Amino acid sequence: MAAARAAGLAALTGAAVLAHRKVLGIEQRDCWPPAAGAVTPDGARAATEAFVARPRARPRDARLEFAWSTAATVEPWVDGASFFPLILDDVEAARSSVHILMFGWREGEIGTRMAAALERRLQAGVEVRVIVDGLGSRPYGAAREMFTRLAAAGARIVVNDVLPPDRDGLFPDGRRVDWRHDEVGRSDHRKLYVIDGRVGWTGGAGLEDHFHDGRFHDVMVRVTGDVVRQLQAAFLAGFHGYGGLLPGDLRGCFPAPDDRGATPIVFAQCLPGGFVAAARAIGEQIAGARERLDIINPYITDRDMIERIIAAAGSGVRVRLVVSERSNNGAATAALKHHYPDLLAAGAEVWELPGTVVHAKVVVADDTVSFGTVNLDAWALYRNSELMLLARSAELARRFEERLFGPDIARAKRGEAPTGAAARLASRLCDGLAYYL
Repeated sequence: MAAARAAGLAALTGAAVLAHRKVLGIEQRDCWPPAAGAVTPDGARAATEAFVARPRARPRDARLEFAWSTAATVEPWVDGASFFPLILDDVEAARSSVHILMFGWREGEIGTRMAAALERRLQAGVEVRVIVDGLGSRPYGAAREMFTRLAAAGARIVVNDVLPPDRDGLFPDGRRVDWRHDEVGRSDHRKLYVIDGRVGWTGGAGLEDHFHDGRFHDVMVRVTGDVVRQLQAAFLAGFHGYGGLLPGDLRGCFPAPDDRGATPIVFAQCLPGGFVAAARAIGEQIAGARERLDIINPYITDRDMIERIIAAAGSGVRVRLVVSERSNNGAATAALKHHYPDLLAAGAEVWELPGTVVHAKVVVADDTVSFGTVNLDAWALYRNSELMLLARSAELARRFEERLFGPDIARAKRGEAPTGAAARLASRLCDGLAYYL
């Protein structure tokens, strides 16, 4: 009996260790900067076709390195009242395809408006493909009716299953269990729209009402030009990896842009399994600041990133951090506050925005701007699926100052280091848990 109990305990311990490693383990591979053979806009279709030809390809296998490209327009819009009408206008104007990759798409007002717009485009013969996250979008729960109706109208929908069982194929009835369970424990946190292969949108906002009504403060950026073909490749590779079938001829998905653009821009992702190109790019951007470093992000807990920010401030760079006065993640806020004394001593300015939850993810280092879905925490940087675009443009940096950082700092209050033994202890304990936050 004792031997049986010991064997059972050993088995449970082994399973716990494997689960910890699978869900919480961190891998990092050499994937930045883009290698000589990285996927160019002209090579995006061929790279997608090569991935689709792979047997049993998984989403995490779509580790495409993208070469530097160009954008014709890069237009940031702040808060849902500004960007949702424009995104819906682009969807309503679609003529060939609408592709949406969305962590959080819920059954509220803005989510159902988007679903209704897609149903109208389907009736007009437009192809609609969707990737949603099982945890963020609840397609098996509260949002099931909305997604089932959209699928019945002709949309092809696949799901990233954070919780077991891991199933691949088309939602709701074409799914089969993938016994590799490669998606379990890792969210697909990306937010991306690709419309007619010509217009891209990305940023931090989900199709959820708290982004629409101002409770969450976020940015979405509209992009056109050559880089959109690379965004399309990332979407289609992911869609195939989740078990979605693609047409044999993908030429219609990759139209040549009317204007390739002249703004240098690069697209990078983080994918489970150690592909951390976006994380490496952001870290390099922060370390490379020489005069100005502005960061807005909801969760800044990764010690490497914090040390880079402190080092920048200590070297004479003007550093401004914009965070929430009251966040939706108290532990992450407390963990960052543990570093307030070092940040402030180095000369960094910390600005706490009242009345809303900061959710934007933007870094401006001199004339280089990055934006997308990447939080500066361990989950986003090393575990989940994320994306970002990084552009070199003094004009774009000015636009972010005028539309985002300037107005936010004007109404924010300066952050102060925690006072009192209890507050300091809480922040220190939360910082100690940063690996898990």
